[in-house]
Amino acid sequence: MKLIYYGVSEEEIAYIERWQFIHKTPVTIVMESLSWENIHLAAGHDGICLYPSLAMQQDESLYQRLHILGMKQLSIKSTGVDGVRFDWAQKHQLTVTNVPSYSPTSVGHYTVMSILMALRNIPAMIKGKLDRRSVIGRELQDVTVGLLGTGRIGALVAEAIYHMGGHVIATSRSENPRLKGIVEYVSFETLIAASDVLSIHIPLTKASEGLFSASVFAQMKPGSCLVNTARGGIVDTDALIAALAQGRLSGAVLDAIANEERYFLVGWDQNPYYQQLNQLPNVLLTPHIAYYTQLAVQEIAETALNNARDILLEGQSANTIAL
Repeated sequence: MKLIYYGVSEEEIAYIERWQFIHKTPVTIVMESLSWENIHLAAGHDGICLYPSLAMQQDESLYQRLHILGMKQLSIKSTGVDGVRFDWAQKHQLTVTNVPSYSPTSVGHYTVMSILMALRNIPAMIKGKLDRRSVIGRELQDVTVGLLGTGRIGALVAEAIYHMGGHVIATSRSENPRLKGIVEYVSFETLIAASDVLSIHIPLTKASEGLFSASVFAQMKPGSCLVNTARGGIVDTDALIAALAQGRLSGAVLDAIANEERYFLVGWDQNPYYQQLNQLPNVLLTPHIAYYTQLAVQEIAETALNNARDILLEGQSANTIAL
């Protein structure tokens, strides 16, 4: 058995090499994302790991070519799989797996940090606004923190904020029993109207895409802050920029913005949304790094490889996505 791993970062190489030594399974490392320029490298391999490239959202022939080359699976090295065309994967008999969780603690801690930075006006100070009279902050015990989603990461954030003295409300598909006495579950309408800081912790789906629209921002509590360490597409960026410019929101800390994937390799400053948001004094942008720790990178690389190996050896994986 021989695997090929596309879109490898420098930080992943040591973990991939360690995995192939332990499992005695050769892995070809390709630094670039999968494209027509390098798909030929997959010839002679049995399995593939990758992060979905923009081409995979636009070109069915890539899936067809992988099938012709003998591939039976796509091991996606992320939790989000919105970059995969499942209709094409199914048509060309490619089983899709993902990494359902990688160090949720890293994202949880990063989110708590982002919430505190929003409350203390750190984005404005980073942009050079150092007049202490204009950056007076708020304390957790005096605000309501709203969470959209209380899964692995949302629950960690809820517990941390609660034990730091904050009042936590949440909207989620189901109530998390571990948060009994910690979180007050409310409707989405109440969540957006009552939260001083609103943090997003749901996946990007057809239902959630553009959920935070102009109408939602109009219903949010005046002077509230938005924190997004989830997926950029959940927020209508044009509507967010308008809400910030109009003073409806007092600020935003964003680790993800819409259409960011196409700018991963060419530079974030090429994204027009990045440019517009970065000009606002009350916005802090980070390049999708809430998860980005040494432990998380290791877990991503190893789980993606294990998923590919499981499909090839056993015909199934615990992390298979239903098509």
